[in-house]
Order: sequence, then structure tokens, then C-alpha cells
Amino acid sequence: MTERLKSGKGQYPVIIGFIVLLWMALHVPSVPVHLLHAREAVDGPDSDKSTNDAVDTKITCLQVIREDYEGSQLSYPNKVLADPVKKEIYVTDSGNNRILVYTHDFYPLLSIGKPDGIEVPVGLAVNPEGYLFIAQAPTREQKKGRISVLNPCLRWKKDIFFNGFKGADNFHPTNIAITKEGRLYVTGTNYRGVVVLNKDGTFSHLLTPTDKLGKGSETKATICDAEIDNQGNIYLLSEDMGRIYVYDRLEQFMFKFGQKGGSSGKLSRPRGVAVDSRNNRVYVIDYMRHTAGVYSDDGRFLFEFGGMGWGKGWFQYPTDIAVDTFGNILVADTFNNRVQVLKMAGIPAVAKVEKAKPKVPVKKKLIEQVKPEVSTKEKPVKRTKPKAPVKEKSIEQVKPEIPVKEKLAKQKPVNYYILTANINLRGEHTTQGRVIRLMDMGEVFEILDQYKHDELNHWYFIKTKSGSTGWFPAILNGQTNFMEKKHK
Repeated sequence: MTERLKSGKGQYPVIIGFIVLLWMALHVPSVPVHLLHAREAVDGPDSDKSTNDAVDTKITCLQVIREDYEGSQLSYPNKVLADPVKKEIYVTDSGNNRILVYTHDFYPLLSIGKPDGIEVPVGLAVNPEGYLFIAQAPTREQKKGRISVLNPCLRWKKDIFFNGFKGADNFHPTNIAITKEGRLYVTGTNYRGVVVLNKDGTFSHLLTPTDKLGKGSETKATICDAEIDNQGNIYLLSEDMGRIYVYDRLEQFMFKFGQKGGSSGKLSRPRGVAVDSRNNRVYVIDYMRHTAGVYSDDGRFLFEFGGMGWGKGWFQYPTDIAVDTFGNILVADTFNNRVQVLKMAGIPAVAKVEKAKPKVPVKKKLIEQVKPEVSTKEKPVKRTKPKAPVKEKSIEQVKPEIPVKEKLAKQKPVNYYILTANINLRGEHTTQGRVIRLMDMGEVFEILDQYKHDELNHWYFIKTKSGSTGWFPAILNGQTNFMEKKHK
């Protein structure tokens, strides 16, 4: 360890707004982040027969990694690795062309950079002996891509250059996966398939899955990331195909999963894959949808978490995901310049997720909250209706000056509101949620439920006069998009 440690006025509103955003980013309370993970039916010949059932779980943000041991900030971290050998965390700090090392409890330990032979690190892997393999992009001085190997004390040992296959001179490595036997699977920039190297770094062969998008012709798939599970199975991720290809330890094709698309349960621009052998889960990070999809180890889509945002539990163009030996999920939240460490509590079993249904529908649950108490010996006529019919209630009985929070607390779905802007009605309380329809300014609705993202962004679950239900951003960046409807 000792050896390693040596190594004008009109501008005021803009300025104030920037200060507020900065304060929010740095002072979000460190409380558990609760997310509702929804799954959406996917149709097609290669789809999973999923349902629209929701699965409740809890995401807790354990740590936000933002700086090194000297207090310098991370700049566009794009790769994160949980070392199962030394229980350490490695982060490629691409904006500063270095690798940061953290202890298993996320304390900054040291930095590896140009003095250590590291110039442009883009991918990381550790072999069973604790040697660190670093994929490096070409530089002005070094025209060829290479893999630099550091010993367990993080001292440079050798560089591996590519040869023995077509296009080797122009092969730019991006990610690495290493088997228990020491065999290397290396992905490259826009390269179709992966390059397989022997333990000593010599070329062995190519492994290239073929696939097609929609009704297009079959072609060789480009691979952007690779992962090996505890059984030696090989997971190859294709960003272009929106698919994961799974091979056994002998490279016999087993199955593929995932579907290209921009809606819930699909993959738009997946960049990183991680296997959680402890919970039999596969995590896929989606760069464009700012989410992480969760699959069973046999490829069934379960749920997703995240979404575009700046607070804890939200991402902005994430590029990689990893699972450490304690089951924590680490996400390279690239454009937020941080790595988030998340804990998923109460992960439901696969069978439970496949059959999960809300105990009480949202609308029914909200209506039941306002019904009168009924003795268990009495049989109510209709359990979904309040004692007094809604039509018979006098609207004048509701005072317009009652604050919105107090109305919601009383759970009286007879208070009506009116939109002050055109707003999309969505299936989930996120800007990535499925759009149900466009609501026009002036449309009347009632509030059934709410979800508070942060102090400046509140979503409400509503029912319109026409009967449509869904979520919309009632308060967006501090601006309220509705007002109470005045009754005569």
C-alpha cells in the first residue's frame, strides 16, 4: 500500500437561477430515493411478454462520488469498475485523463495518470491475480490503441498492441472483460464483434454475433461492452441493435434479449452492462433514456430506474454501470460529473415481478380514502363510492383559498383546476414516461395524487373532465402550470 500511495441587471435572473441550480446539486438531502418502477408491454417476434404491472421497490443513494483525495472534482467519468479481488473501486476520469481509485467504502485513495503510463483510459478490467488492464485510446504520440497492464501495486508492467486480424492497426479498444482463466474479450470503437486474446495478450480469434433490426437484412453486430458472470457466461452488449447476446463459457450461443426503442422496457442507446450474480440480475445503462434497465438472468425485462435529472437517483447521460461485492450499484453519471452508489432494497423475486399487480388500483385507492368508516360486520353497498355521491356535493362548500397541499391531505377529488399551459399527460411521473395525450391550456381536471421530485418540481396524478388519467409536471422548475378553477 505504501508503494501505491507514492504513485448587467438583465443578467441577475440568470445568475440567480444558476446559483439555485448549483445549490440544489450540492445540497440535496441525503434521504432514500423512492422510485416507482414500471414495466411496459413489448410486442414483436423477439419481445418479452411483459405486462404493465408496477413493481414497488426502494432505491437508496448511499454515496455520491464527486472528487479525488485532494478535493479536485471529477470531469465526465465514463467507466466504473468494482474490483472483486481487492474490493476497490476504479473510475476513469476522462475529462482529466486519469483513473481514480477508491476504497470499498468509497474513500478516495489515489490517482493514476500520465506518470504511470496512463494517458487516455477508456476501459477497465481486473484479472483473478489482481492485475489491472486498461484500454487506452490512441494519442498524438502513440498512434495505436493499446491495453496497458499494471501489477497489483498499480505499477506499469507492459502494453498489449493488436495484431493478427484484419483492421488490427486501426483497432481502438473501448472495454475489456476477463474470464477466470485469464482470456480477454475486448470491444472496439464501431467494431463488429469482440477481439478475443489469450492470457498472454496474443490474438486468439474473433467472436461476432449476427442480428438484424426490424425487417432489415442480417448483419454483424457492433459490440460496445462485455461482461463475464460467475459461471463464465459472456454478455455482449450492442448499442446499435439494442440487444444483449449471451454465450456460455465455451462460446456456445445461448440466447439474446433486449429490444431497440425509446419507450419503457426498451433500449435506445445502451452503453454499459453489469451482471449481479448474487441476485440473478442483469443491469443495462441507457445513455439516451438516462435509465438503467433491470433484467432477470434469463433475459426477462423486470423494471427500470432513473430518468433525466440532477438530484440523487437521477442521471444525465450515464455511460456505465457496475455491481460491487456488497451488491451496491455504481453508475457513471457522466454529464452530472459524478458516480452514484445506489442500494436497491427489497428486490422482488423474478416470479413475483412476473405476476406483480397493484393491490389496489390508484383511482380506486384514492376514492376509498374518502369513504366513511364501515363496521366489519356491515356490508357496504358499494365499496368504491363515498357516502355522499360526488354530484350531490356542493362545490361552493370548498373554499378556494385552501392551499393545494391541504386539499391533497384531505383527499377530496371534487376540487377542480385549470391548466395555464399546454402539457403532455404521461403514464409515469417522468419526462421519459409514455405520452398519453397532449392537454391544452384551459383544460379542467381534478388532482388524485402527487409525486415530489424536489422542491422545484412536482408531478400530479390527475383525472380530466374527459376521463383521461395520468401524470403531468404541475410545478416545473418552480413555475406552476395550473390554477384553481373558480366556481360561480
